Amino acid sequence: MNFPNFPLYVSLKTEEFKELNESQKDELFELVKDMNDPKHEQIYALIRAYHLDHDNHIQDIPYGGKQLKTGLKLDIDCLPSKLQYILYQFSKIN
Repeated sequence: MNFPNFPLYVSLKTEEFKELNESQKDELFELVKDMNDPKHEQIYALIRAYHLDHDNHIQDIPYGGKQLKTGLKLDIDCLPSKLQYILYQFSKIN
């Protein structure tokens, strides 16, 4: 799927992907936890774009995520490795 109106996703998805190690996953968790709401919305948009790009089974909250009163809850280990890497790269530039 092409996302011409979402250049952030397009640029991050084209990077060569590397599997995250446990310390990088922990770092990603901490970085996302400390982000403000607009950044959380960008994280969700990246997850959504990746899901639409790679999965024919469309879900409102993909990858086993849950809607809580305080927002979405996702387990990083339930996300595909490439998506983990995309989110890690995004969190490092923000």
